[in-house]
Amino acid sequence: MIQTAQGTSNATATECAAPQSRFARAIALVRRIIGAPDYEKYCAHMAATHTGEPVMTEREFVEARLTDRYSKPGAARCC
Repeated sequence: MIQTAQGTSNATATECAAPQSRFARAIALVRRIIGAPDYEKYCAHMAATHTGEPVMTEREFVEARLTDRYSKPGAARCC
């Protein structure tokens, strides 16, 4: 269990760094191509460089990335 800003998360650095299936890697590639946030990459980064710091849940991570992306003035948007 990891302590997050919103409470305790079930995600651990070990779980985030677990080997992925070929399908999961393909999905991650597609997400990178379209610019979608990559939670697994975030978990690996936190485990490698910010050990002991709170880790956002996947839902918190996605919401934070989307807010960052679309809240900037002049940000490229589809609509």
